[in-house]
Amino acid sequence: MTDLTPEGIVRRFYEALNARDYARAAGPIAETCDWVSMPTGNVHRGPAAVVAGLREFTAAFPDWTVEVERVITSDSFVVVEWCTTGTFEKPFRGRQPNGKRFSRRGCAVAEVERGQIVRYRDYYDRARLFAQLDLMDMFKP
Repeated sequence: MTDLTPEGIVRRFYEALNARDYARAAGPIAETCDWVSMPTGNVHRGPAAVVAGLREFTAAFPDWTVEVERVITSDSFVVVEWCTTGTFEKPFRGRQPNGKRFSRRGCAVAEVERGQIVRYRDYYDRARLFAQLDLMDMFKP
């Protein structure tokens, strides 16, 4: 039986990402969901935009994976502590790959209503990511 709790929905989303099953990952994202990268201020609205952003990143870092370390829920809110890793193996935003690996920790806050993620905020140290990849010239605070 499928866990339809907010936590179950968010956990399945992360499982789908690790499996590169983008159709399954897009499933619980509401059309009106604002998916915000807090360090950059970039907003992706709806499942198509979210999946496009994820595809761009995983294309450049084909071994990218996310480990869910802790989940805390309160009503419709799900807080996820995560750690991602990957290797810069393909071009990314005009830059050629250099084979550098990264590891970054972060936290996401998702709000789930009626089985869909309606709001999502991702918090992480963007400078640490760029420093590990020798891409600090791309970093804009």
